[in-house]
Amino acid sequence: MKRIYIVAFLMLLCTTADAQIMAKLKEIGMENIRCVQTPETTTVAFENNVYRGTYTGIGKAVTACLEGISGGNLQMVVLENRIPRLYIDMPDSLVHAYKKGDIGLAQVYQRMRISVDTDNAMKVLEKSEKPENSSAWKVDAVIYPDLFLENNTFDELYTYAINLNPAVEMALWKGAKATAQVILPIATNLTGEMKRVRPGIITISQDIRLKHNLFGRLTVGNFTDNRIGAQLAIKYRTDNGRAEVGAQMGVTGFSAVTADEGWYIGTKMRVNASVTASYYEPHTNLQFDLSANRYVFGDYGIRGDCTRHFGEYAIGLFGIYTSGEINGGFHFAIPLPGKKWNRKGFFRVKPADYFAWTYSMVAHGKYIDEQMGKSYYTRPDENRSGGFYQPDYIRYFLIKETKKAQSKSIK
Repeated sequence: MKRIYIVAFLMLLCTTADAQIMAKLKEIGMENIRCVQTPETTTVAFENNVYRGTYTGIGKAVTACLEGISGGNLQMVVLENRIPRLYIDMPDSLVHAYKKGDIGLAQVYQRMRISVDTDNAMKVLEKSEKPENSSAWKVDAVIYPDLFLENNTFDELYTYAINLNPAVEMALWKGAKATAQVILPIATNLTGEMKRVRPGIITISQDIRLKHNLFGRLTVGNFTDNRIGAQLAIKYRTDNGRAEVGAQMGVTGFSAVTADEGWYIGTKMRVNASVTASYYEPHTNLQFDLSANRYVFGDYGIRGDCTRHFGEYAIGLFGIYTSGEINGGFHFAIPLPGKKWNRKGFFRVKPADYFAWTYSMVAHGKYIDEQMGKSYYTRPDENRSGGFYQPDYIRYFLIKETKKAQSKSIK
């Protein structure tokens, strides 16, 4: 009988601590929260849709869990649209040292383990109950700024177009997302479609994660650069997230708004494909990308990118060689105002988290006439800062931001 009382007491402690951690995460706006607790280990999953930037949201969640846990090992799974992205592990000794005040958050970030491998933790979470604060069927109205700038005529220094592209985005079932965007012209010196209100990205996408760090995504709908169709992408990431290989293939037709026919969709389908490799160098926060491509209009080429990450800013250079022609340029992603956007109820209006832009140096001649190096995006929020779940990057900037905050508090 005494043994039964002890077991019941331990179960009660686990249930109470479980509720405390989930309450702490809900308090800071985390979604899709799941928790499984034993006397030795607490395993929790969460998704950040409130704080701009991957490392900011993770830092808030780590702090909340450390405040809510009474002791033992702490395991955390970072989700994106309910798909596991990262695993964070803090042993009992690290949790205990922080709770006693022997170490601060910077030391916790330095010592905790961050990995892409989430398989074992997700097996544990299969025993959890229904997720708390689900993101399913919640709607965001997101305002994306858009700038087109090109030097391709002799009578004008630049052709330009400034647009606002509001999009309605909804999380569906696990890994699925619906997007409907419209392009609203604000100012331009171009004619034709660029002066018309027209559809932007209108898609349904499905993300999956298989075992051993293998990810996949299928997207169907209307894309950028006048393409409509379907694209399949797969990638593999190493446990430390530094190396990544992948492939993608798309089948698309022409899509445009014309004066005569309205929204015109062509019947000729074109196939594009690519094989990609990426490496993140942690000491310099440099990301190197290399791809071999069959572009939309049938030309074959290679592209190389080098991107430097400055916290939430990403600035890079690229070069393309395709069918004997060379092009290059730069790209960047910069954060827009608003580090936190709370979601109350099932509808939220917010600006985009980042403004991303790419400038190509070659905008005339054979490269343009034969539409070489043409590709497209399948999501309005594609950039090199948002959704960047790289363990070294996250650890480095968590520590840097924590030390910066500590130095400000001392002053």
